[in-house]
Amino acid sequence: MAEITLDQLRKFSSASTTMVTVDAPLFGVVMILNGQVVLRGSQEGEKIGSSLGFPPQDQILAGASRFWIQDENGVRRRKTRDEMAKLLREFKRAAGAS
Repeated sequence: MAEITLDQLRKFSSASTTMVTVDAPLFGVVMILNGQVVLRGSQEGEKIGSSLGFPPQDQILAGASRFWIQDENGVRRRKTRDEMAKLLREFKRAAGAS
């Protein structure tokens, strides 16, 4: 299974000005907009996973099977875990070359 980290997704989202939604059907959703994680509620803060029973973000990322990318024009595309890992590798390679 391809490893995808929160840091990779934040960098990708920031550089490409996209919203990335990480969807793990059994665990929950993490949304990243312009490199920033959008929290479920202000009351959760650093207590993600403990206040309302939601798992921590890294557990959601580990179990995610679907990724949604919405660009600045509002176009939303679905990616599988392998497709997202490939996109992140290509992004990292392109960012390293510039």
